Amino acid sequence: DGPVVYLTLGTIFNQESGDLFERALAGLRELPGRVLVTVGREVEPQSLGPQPSNVVVRSYVPQSQLLTRCNLVVSHGGSGSVLGALSHGLPMVLLPMGADQMLNAARAQQRQVAEVLDPVGATPAAVRVAATRVMADPAYLRNAQQIQGEISALPGPEHASALLERLCREKAALPSTS
Repeated sequence: DGPVVYLTLGTIFNQESGDLFERALAGLRELPGRVLVTVGREVEPQSLGPQPSNVVVRSYVPQSQLLTRCNLVVSHGGSGSVLGALSHGLPMVLLPMGADQMLNAARAQQRQVAEVLDPVGATPAAVRVAATRVMADPAYLRNAQQIQGEISALPGPEHASALLERLCREKAALPSTS
C-alpha cells in the first residue's frame, strides 16, 4: 500500500555515516507506504531501534530483488546504487559522503533524477521533504525512465567480450618489439 522507498548507504560508507541512517529513517518512516532499509553486514539491523510496521530493516537484500518493487531510492550516491536505481528507472534522494558519490550526485541532480542533500546537515524533515518532492514531481520519474532506456540500449557484456577478443587477436598479430 503506497510507495516503497529503499534506503541504503552502501557497503563501506554505512559504517562511517554517524547517525545518518537514523536521521534519514526518521524522516522516511513518516511517509505513506513502506520503507526498506539495508544496513550492510557490519551493522546490526537492531541498532536502528524499534521501527513502525511500515519499516523493514535488513543487513542485506540483493538490489535485483528490491528495485523492481521500489518507487524511490535514498542512498549515499555510490555508483552501484545510482546505476541500480537508474537501470530500473527510479528517481533518488542522494546523501553523498565521499569517493565517487559527489560526482554521481552532481550529475544525477543535473539530469533531474535526484535531489541532493548534505549528509552532515540533513534533518529528518529535510529527508522527508526531499523524498516527497521527488515522488510528487513526475519529471524525476520521467527523467529516470529516460536514462533507463539509454542504459537498456547499451550493448551488453557480449559486445565487450568481442572487443576484448579482437584486441587480443590484433595484439598477437603485431610484430614483437623486444
